[in-house]
Amino acid sequence: ASHIVLEEIGKPYDLVEVNVRRGDHQKPEYLALNPRGRVPTLRVGGFVLTECPAILAYLDRTHPEQGLLPDDPAAEAQGLSLMSWLASTLHVSFAQVWRSARFSDDEAAHPSIVASGRAAIARHFDDIEGRLGDAGWALGRRYSVVDPYLLVFWRWAMSIGYDAERWPRYARLAHAVGARPATQRVLAREGIGLVPEPR
Repeated sequence: ASHIVLEEIGKPYDLVEVNVRRGDHQKPEYLALNPRGRVPTLRVGGFVLTECPAILAYLDRTHPEQGLLPDDPAAEAQGLSLMSWLASTLHVSFAQVWRSARFSDDEAAHPSIVASGRAAIARHFDDIEGRLGDAGWALGRRYSVVDPYLLVFWRWAMSIGYDAERWPRYARLAHAVGARPATQRVLAREGIGLVPEPR
């Protein structure tokens, strides 16, 4: 999501791949930048910022000409609220599916943790589907930083075998984000498709 927004802004930036599957996020050089060992991390000069919602909000605030969050305080707060929920709730459900060992040392408990995570993802997607209107974007008629963040989770769900058509409004939003030139450039640069191969 941060990569897409940087590309939308259109100003020069340096991209450094941190491959979590390879363990790049636990290497000393990365931990020196982000001791929490999570991605993404944004560095602007000596300023380092972590956590996707904060990075997306910062990119909007530092590039107001792009209008990537609403100017209206209530509408902006709705966007921040949704991004916080995605990070604190939906992301955790995916962690249950992919990293059940984080939740229990008892390997016998891992299948139930995975099943619980999958069930929660479906419920959370039902919630998102119910919140998306017919205007096309998460916050109404205007594209915002929330939309590429939603795309990330939609892609993750497809990668674990969910059918996108089960949530037609969410699928429509994901395809609309995927059709944007900035997103197309990011997908090509990262060597991934809009709809991922199941893991």
